[in-house]
Amino acid sequence: MASKELEMRLYTALDDPSEFEPFLDDTEYEDRKTQCLETPQTISLPKITLPPRGRFLRFARYSVFGVYRRIFLAVFIINIWQGHRILTMRRRSKYSPLLVDISTAFALNMFVAILIRQDYIINFLFKLYWFVPFAAPLRLRRSLAKIYEYGGLHSGAAICSVLWFSLLSAILFKEFLTLRIADPLIMICTVIVMGFLWTILVTAYPWIRARRHNTFEVVHRFGGWIVLGLFWPELWLFTRALGHQAGPTSPGAVLTKLPVFWLLIASCFHVALPWFRLRRLSIRPERLGVGVHAIRLHLDEKVSNCVVYRIGDTPLKEWHSFACIPSPDGKGGSLIVSNAGDWTRRAINNPKRAYYTRGIPTVGVLCMAQLFRKVIIVTTGSGIGPCLGTMMNIPATTCRVLWSAPEPRHTFGDEICDRVLDVDPEAVIIDTHKEGRKDLVKLAYALYVEEGAEAVFCVSNKALTKHFVYEMESRGVPAYGPIWDS
Repeated sequence: MASKELEMRLYTALDDPSEFEPFLDDTEYEDRKTQCLETPQTISLPKITLPPRGRFLRFARYSVFGVYRRIFLAVFIINIWQGHRILTMRRRSKYSPLLVDISTAFALNMFVAILIRQDYIINFLFKLYWFVPFAAPLRLRRSLAKIYEYGGLHSGAAICSVLWFSLLSAILFKEFLTLRIADPLIMICTVIVMGFLWTILVTAYPWIRARRHNTFEVVHRFGGWIVLGLFWPELWLFTRALGHQAGPTSPGAVLTKLPVFWLLIASCFHVALPWFRLRRLSIRPERLGVGVHAIRLHLDEKVSNCVVYRIGDTPLKEWHSFACIPSPDGKGGSLIVSNAGDWTRRAINNPKRAYYTRGIPTVGVLCMAQLFRKVIIVTTGSGIGPCLGTMMNIPATTCRVLWSAPEPRHTFGDEICDRVLDVDPEAVIIDTHKEGRKDLVKLAYALYVEEGAEAVFCVSNKALTKHFVYEMESRGVPAYGPIWDS
């Protein structure tokens, strides 16, 4: 019991108290509703005892070897297998096609890492799974709903590409020291590319990325562009070196015959593709209630269902993703921005009339709820925004809502609260200012059992979401939530 209470304190303590402090001057607010959600609601759920967690194997499956890491590991195993095949293959020449094969492996991994982050690829994969009918086995649908952990493919391929380039660089250095390669330019270019690649890799480490996210974004974006730019002279110098070593007719001496040449073209195209759709997004800010810690930004352009917009003050600085709530008339939508850092605090205090956006809106984890007949949606605070954007547009799926927030009507306004009740008239809404923070794991499990739901989705801060999903999965309940891997 003591350990359980300690865990609950850990994730509730990680909530920033400032999240619930006002950042705008309060104005008089009159509640026009006869039934106000500020009044504490009686949580009438059956007395269901939360079962114990699974033992070691279940812990290993859902923490150490989660889906993200399993995908990551699969990419590594495939690359190790291919590496063994490439390095042990009998060849006529020491230089070609060994170096050609290594460069191809590097470029292919880099291309996969870039491709899996493309908006249209993400949308295609998610929407493809939406066609899976309810009649499909529940086990299959539960597995397919984990598609949002595709980031394991990105990180696995990216790391492998750096390792392949490191191996290529090591061979080039050896040949340079033994005077088999006499051109110092290729070594200079290789050293610079290596430096940028490893800097990008180090700053992408989760611990560093979480604490220096702005640095991570700058290094990832500008470092990536510089690396792609340097690859072109590197590739030309590479083909020239192979031509000197293995003859002008060798497979590596003709630029257009190298697979890496075409893979590099495809990679550059896909890096530039989202920027072709860079545009200014006009918005109308709306203050939500009294003592708000969030603001609502209304869009005039037509919004698809279950999508996420990336917005930023300027094109080359930080970008932030927010789920969009489509308007009932289908002519626009809105984003709810809550206080979660410096940028969001500025957006709440001084909202702009327009923000930049790029690419196309993408779908997110919550849209996978439509694979199930009935789901439990658990959210806290402004997480109700992305939940509403999905729940209102999946009529075939029954959604039960468990929402914990401080003074919901005062904080988020009547329209948001009424829409929640439209989706689920029996929604369990907890006013944390009057009732305190409840154990959402116990409440969600009781609701899951009572309703006979097929899955549970959670949208909250990073610490609570991670804790909630693990607590559910370790008890055999399929649970899903954002993983903050980008």
